[in-house]
Amino acid sequence: MNDANSSMQLTRAADYAVRVMIHLVGRAEDGRVSLPAVAAATGAPESFLSKVLQALTRGGLLVSQRGQAGGFEVSARGKKASMRDVIEAVDGPIHLNVCLTSGKACARQNWCPAHPVWVRAQEAMLKVLEDARIEDLAVGGASLDGTPGRQPSVVVSGIAASAASGHDGCRCGEVTPG
Repeated sequence: MNDANSSMQLTRAADYAVRVMIHLVGRAEDGRVSLPAVAAATGAPESFLSKVLQALTRGGLLVSQRGQAGGFEVSARGKKASMRDVIEAVDGPIHLNVCLTSGKACARQNWCPAHPVWVRAQEAMLKVLEDARIEDLAVGGASLDGTPGRQPSVVVSGIAASAASGHDGCRCGEVTPG
């Protein structure tokens, strides 16, 4: 099976949203950041990133301001956001399988031997994403330019250890400093 066609994969929008939030929360100075500056820092194309930033703003994680002095800044809610909050602001609720979608009962649910496994997998994944706070990732992970940050206060299933070694298997390696 081709890994590139996996349906159990974050969307590009969710990946960029997590990058954006980590970058903005981790900035030393407060204030708004322009779309071109965010795009350069995260390695995301401006045209696509503008849609991601709009979704994060609609989700209450960012505040936007139009005009010459405009840009984006992290809201109070965004400063306390988890990876789950960020992903769901962009993509909506996360469901590993249609049988786990709230409000949609699966006719096979009561006798399907796989259903309890899907439930446990969903719960575990959501817990990991909920426990991964953007603020902790911003101060603990490597910066987007590759320089190491402080040690993270939260280690999520070995992610911090593999990120520190520079090999985490995510798209973050695609980022090129601007």
